[in-house]
Amino acid sequence: MAEKTVASANGAEILDLAVPFDIESLFGMNQKFCKTMMVCNEELITFGRNRLKEDLDVPQKLAECKSPQDVMNVYLGFYQTALKQYTDEASHLTKICTEMNAESLEPVELLIE
Repeated sequence: MAEKTVASANGAEILDLAVPFDIESLFGMNQKFCKTMMVCNEELITFGRNRLKEDLDVPQKLAECKSPQDVMNVYLGFYQTALKQYTDEASHLTKICTEMNAESLEPVELLIE
């Protein structure tokens, strides 16, 4: 890697390692990362709120049960729904993060080319 020294505006010497460095690209990556984290946090809060509502509905459903089979059906339905929702949420968050990763690397890829 080629090294050279360059005098800066204040007279200090700066060692340039010939590494592409673009503060605007880094700022863009940071901005996209923060925006994606906000989307992920909002998604998790919404998901948590919806799951909590379903969790809190279980005692009412159990109180309405007339037989052990009814109790089993309430729990079975609860766990089947929870498993599907958690799986869907994990897939959705993975998609968001994958898109963020691809978008955030675009400025760096442009520098490398």
